[in-house]
Amino acid sequence: MTMRNPSPPVFSTYGAPMGRRDRSQGEMMGRCYLRRIPITSGGYDRGGAYWGLGAPLWYAEDSEGEGGVYFRAASREAAKAHILARHPTVTFYR
Repeated sequence: MTMRNPSPPVFSTYGAPMGRRDRSQGEMMGRCYLRRIPITSGGYDRGGAYWGLGAPLWYAEDSEGEGGVYFRAASREAAKAHILARHPTVTFYR
């Protein structure tokens, strides 16, 4: 299974939503996709959700589609540590 698009277009009557909902369904297992989400200088992702500015935004889900969590971390190594603290058995692609 390939990773879902972490920033699909948003559709809202009242403007951009604040962030996106996590799709976590339980424990992440096996191999995990970890992707940095680009944020514009105005604080939006490619799909139009507003995140604000700050530390880089990351998205993680496992190869079965579990997880789907958004979080901030200073680096890829810090992002891995964040996921491993909650899901110690996962490994990462790449």
